[in-house]
Amino acid sequence: MSTYLLYLFSAFVYASLALCVLLSYRIAKVVNLSLGSVFTLGGYLSILSPLISPVVGALIGLLLHTCTKRMDMGRATLFSLGLAIAIEEVLRISFRVEYILLRSEIIHLFEAKLALEHLLAFLISAAFIASFLTFDVKSPLGRLKLKVVEEDSEIAEIYGIDTERVRAIILIISSALFCCLGSLYLSGRIINPTIGWLSLVFSFITATIANAFKEKAYMLVFPVSLGLCWLTW
Repeated sequence: MSTYLLYLFSAFVYASLALCVLLSYRIAKVVNLSLGSVFTLGGYLSILSPLISPVVGALIGLLLHTCTKRMDMGRATLFSLGLAIAIEEVLRISFRVEYILLRSEIIHLFEAKLALEHLLAFLISAAFIASFLTFDVKSPLGRLKLKVVEEDSEIAEIYGIDTERVRAIILIISSALFCCLGSLYLSGRIINPTIGWLSLVFSFITATIANAFKEKAYMLVFPVSLGLCWLTW
């Protein structure tokens, strides 16, 4: 039972991460390579308190938006890579050890032993996916508005949509979610400054497959993640 629950938890976590990758690429116009390091940063911050990870992640997302809002996709992507490397180096300098074992709190759920942190990561991921798919069109991130911004930002501005605000929200939420899930999902594991790249690559693969279906991409993120998790389990 615990194996199946972990499989389901992983599928939801990676689906939410892939959804962030898709939004960053399709709406914010940046292949955000800093997210892997932000995920790792969350794991390190959990040593202090998991509660500070979304705040730090949000600040990194705001920094990325502020520094790249006038750049094209290529330059913005390169900047995000530089930001990722900077985060890794800060972790190496700050912690001075290559590997750290994160603790986890074990609970019993349906007669299965699970890490409490993994359960919380699942709940947050499921809530994020459900919230996004049920956004009202009047909200700042309503799917209709996102579609207009995605197709033509100039037309979106004509219709009164603040595209810069939308971009900032996406990058801030994406970084905050990655950092938060990193602080929870990496619990009970031995981490190092580059461990987040594995999760980022898996998220990119999921997002790329879902993106092939264009308008249905957001809806298919979870099924694709579920299938990939099953293949790699």
